[in-house]
This record gives sequence, C-alpha cells and structure tokens, in this order.
Amino acid sequence: MGIAEYLKLDNIVLGIPKQSRSEVFQTLASKLAESKLLEDGQVADLVQKLEEREALSTTGVGEGIAIPHASLDSIDDTAIALGVVPDGVDFQSVDNKPADVVFMIVGSQKVPRQHIQILAKIVRLCRNKEIMKTVRNSSSRDEVLEAIRMLES
Repeated sequence: MGIAEYLKLDNIVLGIPKQSRSEVFQTLASKLAESKLLEDGQVADLVQKLEEREALSTTGVGEGIAIPHASLDSIDDTAIALGVVPDGVDFQSVDNKPADVVFMIVGSQKVPRQHIQILAKIVRLCRNKEIMKTVRNSSSRDEVLEAIRMLES
C-alpha cells in the first residue's frame, strides 16, 4: 500500500492560483469527482468534513505542507489528491507559514484506518527534501508521480 497506488495522475494539480483553504479543498475534491473517485454530490460533503477536521486542529504540518484528511462512508477505497499552490494557502500551520503543497486524503469507512496509514507514509515522504523540491518545482504531473514512485520502490 503505497502513496502512488492511491494518487492518480489526474488528481495532481500543479500551479493552483492563490485561494482560500476551502477553495483549495473544492479544487482538489472536484478533481477526484472528475476522475470518478467521488460522485459530484460528494464534493460538498467532503469539503465540509475537511473544514470540520480543520476546526479540531490544523493539518498544516509545517515546512509548507498540509495533509488534510477526512473519511466518507460512501466511497469504496482511499483516494489522494495533491495540489501545489505556489503562493501558499493559510492552514494556520504549526510553524505559521503558508502551505504550498497539499496532500488531501479521502478515507473510506469500508477500510477503516487505512487513510491514517497512508497519512503516515505521506509524512515520511514529506521529510525527503529532494522529493519535496521536485513536487514544488515540477511543471509535469508525470514527474511528480514518478518521483513518488521512485522513492517508494
């Protein structure tokens, strides 16, 4: 169970213009719907659950990284979307810096705790400065996904 198994090329969004946190959630959730991992009607539900999760405590882990996550009982498997926001978005991160890389994890109630295991893998991946440099500076979704795959192999 690797990150690349749940992160599809179509769900990587590079160069997201400066937006609010909620708008970034909307952008990434809409990508999951476009790739048929969510139904259109689930997008608003997911955004609401992500905002509720943020109200508990920030998912901005510092170093310009946020890992928002929520579970839906209406999906079959875990899904990941990755967004790069060059100008950053305020996640009220632990280091008070805006997040420019957002890994959004959507867990399924049918496979409880799986998204937490993936969250741990993403945290480890984010500690790799070279991978994060590639994610931030890449102009190609293929390059981002390949870098993640290489690290996981």
